[in-house]
Amino acid sequence: MQCIQSSMARDLNERDLEILRKLAPEIVEMERHGYQIEYLNILPPLANHYSRGLADFEARLKKLSADDFRYLADVIFQGNESLSRLEPDYAEAFSTIAGQKLSSSEIADKLREAYDPEFNRA
Repeated sequence: MQCIQSSMARDLNERDLEILRKLAPEIVEMERHGYQIEYLNILPPLANHYSRGLADFEARLKKLSADDFRYLADVIFQGNESLSRLEPDYAEAFSTIAGQKLSSSEIADKLREAYDPEFNRA
């Protein structure tokens, strides 16, 4: 069995894998061919391996439900999902879309601060 592995923060649980499969449906086909997915975060592999650019990353994120974004925000705030391995434009896109899906500019700003602790500091 072939293995795809990353060196990030945690083992993905079934909910994480469900979200990753929504964001990168090509993973399902890879799994059918015997690949074992062993990423340790959701967003960095999406941004760095599956998305074909920022617009594709944004389009993939927009497929997620508000519940999925709430879950991702929670694991980010708990320190279990990494935004730090995203390029700034990708982190901003995630924060903006999460804020829109959750109807909360406050959450969007907290996500920006999770990426950049200097955000909102005057």
